[in-house]
Order: sequence, then structure tokens, then C-alpha cells
Amino acid sequence: MRSCLPASNRKIGRSIFAASAMGLVVLCGTVQAQTSVADFYRGKQLTFVVSTEPATPYDAYARALAAHLPDHLPGKPGVIVQNMPGASGLRATNFIYNVAPRDGTHIAATHSVIPTAPLLSPQGAQFDTRKIGWIGSLSKEVYTGYVRSDAPIKTYEEAKTREAIIGGQPVGSAGTDLVIISNAMFGTKFRIVAGYKSPQETKAALEKGEVHGAFGNSYTSLTTEQPQWLRDKFVRIFIQHGFQPHKDLPDVPLFIDQAKTPEDRQLLELVLARQETGKPIFTGPDVPKERLDALRAAFDATVKDEKFVASLAKVGLTMESPMSGVEVAELANRLAGTSPDVVKRLEKILSDFRGAR
Repeated sequence: MRSCLPASNRKIGRSIFAASAMGLVVLCGTVQAQTSVADFYRGKQLTFVVSTEPATPYDAYARALAAHLPDHLPGKPGVIVQNMPGASGLRATNFIYNVAPRDGTHIAATHSVIPTAPLLSPQGAQFDTRKIGWIGSLSKEVYTGYVRSDAPIKTYEEAKTREAIIGGQPVGSAGTDLVIISNAMFGTKFRIVAGYKSPQETKAALEKGEVHGAFGNSYTSLTTEQPQWLRDKFVRIFIQHGFQPHKDLPDVPLFIDQAKTPEDRQLLELVLARQETGKPIFTGPDVPKERLDALRAAFDATVKDEKFVASLAKVGLTMESPMSGVEVAELANRLAGTSPDVVKRLEKILSDFRGAR
């Protein structure tokens, strides 16, 4: 029987049918994948491996996530939390990558340094960040530099012509490394006192007038622990260390914008990446795609879950611009492509400072 439709309409009809058929194929595939994931996780147990001792901020974030993520995962598995501190997250990451089952049942919640560890700590990092199953990152850690209101400088540009005393922890800590890099690459004249044991000790020294400021302290820490410093204008924030300006600091310059060449920017991205991926969450390599996709979707749903947000607030925690698994993977891949010459340059800057002391 011949169609009574004109030829052009018959073509349109065939196209619509083909598109509909393709849509059904995709839909069926999605449903089958979800069913497969649910069948796998039903009755199983997720193990969250946390790279710190209990009762730390990392542990609190991980336990809150562990309590709510299974609600958004097909099959709704049970969950336990296992603390595995050591080597700033390397021990836990090496376990997830090399020992734990590669089936999506083991999830790591680790230190922010993990995406850069193979470049900056190659002797201890037994993993390839390009093969890790990134699920997301719970919060950025925005660092800022600030000085007392009576300091000899008020802006970053003034620090290129006048000396100011900056306190911090030993080389290897974010704030101290950043100020060393600032002096070496951009000609600032900060005098560095790097003998303090903690950010709290550095802040106490600032209050006593032993130092003028800090170069890389957590903005959240400043606003929650010393809100009166900003309210009373005791300190002035003169630099921030994110990839984009913080919403509260639209007029404070970005340190990364000091980069004059692509190589400069690559080096700064390498040292600032730990802030972007402040609370990374991931599983091991070779996890079946449909399970990794499900874990990522569950993470994305959890960070929007009002119950989860409330559970963080209950213990005094907040989320600052969480990242999806795809976003973390893209950043990790970009960092993995950092030129060896850039890494050597960074190592030399830090070693020259140690040698000069």
C-alpha cells in the first residue's frame, strides 16, 4: 500500500520515526543501566575511607556525605566510615587505587593535595590522577592574604616597594609556599617568618604585632574564627588565591592574575589547585562507567539536598562552590599535563628559599 503523504512529508515522517526510535534506545539503555546499578548496590555496603583522624573537618564532611549519599544512589546500599590517616592523604589514596576493590564500593574522602600529588610528591603517590574515578569535591578552600591596618603596606602592589613581615608555617604549607613564590616571581619584598606551628599561632603573633600579616590563610577560617577583625577593620585583605574572585571579594586582586606568561600561570595553577579541590571525593580506577556515573549523580544530588546542607550547618561546616566529578576530572587531567620544567622551576624556588635561610 502506497502512502498518501507527499514525498517530502514521508521523509519527515521517517526522520521523526528514526529520532523517536533512537530516543527509545537511549531511554531503554538508561533504564537498564540504572537497573543494573541498583541490582549491584542493593544489599551491599559502601566504605568511605577518610584520610584524617576522626573529629577533624575532613572527617566531619565525609561522615555527613556518607550519611546522605546512599539515599540518592540506586539500590541504597549501607555505609561505613573508615579512617586511614597518613601522609596528607597519600596513604588513603594509594589504598583506594591499588588495594580496594575496583567496583565502586570504596570511596575516598581525602586531602586537597591529591590531584597534584604525583607532580609534587612523586615519591609517595602511587597513582595516576587521570585514571581515578573522580566523584566530586565538596567545597573550595579560598585562601587570602591580609595585613594589619597599621602595616607598612595596604595593597599587593605596595609590597613590591616596601617590606612587610608575613608569618606562616614551615615550607610546604600553602601560605608560606605562596609568599615565597610571590617574592621569587613577582618581586614582592615580604620578610617571611615561617616558624609558626599552626595558622592559629600565626594569628596570635599578628595580634601581638610580631608580624604584619599572613599570605595564605583560609577565608572561611578568618570569617568564622575572627569575624571582628574584618568588622572592626583590624585587618585588610589585599590578595586572594582562587581561580576566580570570591563573591565576597569582588575588588580584591587575584594572585593568579600576576602571571605574565603561560608558564607562570601553569605554575600558579599547580600550587593553587589544592584550593579548587578542597574536599575531593573519588573511587578507584576501572569502576564500570554506569556505576561511576551513578556515584557522580548521587553526589550532585546530595550537595543540593537540604537535609545534607543542614547536617553540615549543625556541626559548623559550609560548602563553598562544590565541584562535580566531571569538573574535578577535567582539572586533574589539565594538571597532569603540567610541563616538567614548570615543576622543576617550582621546586627550585622553594629549595632556594630553604638554602638561603
